[in-house]
Amino acid sequence: MNTPSYRLYHYWRSSASWRVRIALAWKKIEFESIPVNLLDGESESPAHLKRNPAGFVPVLELNRGPHAGEKLTESLAIIRYLEETHPEAPTLFPGTAFDRAKIWALAEVVNSGTQPFQNISVMEKHSVDGEEQKRWSIHWITHGLEVFETLIQSGKGQFSHGDHFSLADTCLIPQVYSAKRYDIDLSAFPKLKHIYETSLNLPAIVQSHPDRYKP
Repeated sequence: MNTPSYRLYHYWRSSASWRVRIALAWKKIEFESIPVNLLDGESESPAHLKRNPAGFVPVLELNRGPHAGEKLTESLAIIRYLEETHPEAPTLFPGTAFDRAKIWALAEVVNSGTQPFQNISVMEKHSVDGEEQKRWSIHWITHGLEVFETLIQSGKGQFSHGDHFSLADTCLIPQVYSAKRYDIDLSAFPKLKHIYETSLNLPAIVQSHPDRYKP
């Protein structure tokens, strides 16, 4: 049996991890799944800190080629790498240079402006009270979804930027999933709700869904 070209260190409910799993499934790339538990300190273990000094997931390890043994961190950088090294597979960066810039901007609304506030270390730094951490997360998730919804209001198509599933959607779907975990009312975000519900039927979303990786 051939060893997959990649080994993915990830946590089943991590938004950033799910983005990369979506990209791998979208491009039909096989990988070895290595779970890293974010709740029991495993992500801060010497072994994982050697993979990523920040103690975050995901980490993509390359098993073949000139960079075998090397590791990549940060979900969007990993997805960009997969895009460039597997150009024959369906793209997550469709359209013109302008389209791709708009897609990247939407992705960053989640990647840099929303999801980081939900990291365990950030929430614990904000407060040790569980209810206050929940209020904090709800505030930032709601704000991020409001920004995203506003940016795509004038757009047409079934996904975040037109009719082609893209990098923006790989970021949006896990974030909406997180919003639902916090019981955030999605009726205020009709376009995002439609994109999320449409995307749940895509094979790449089904294959990469957290429920399939739940311990």
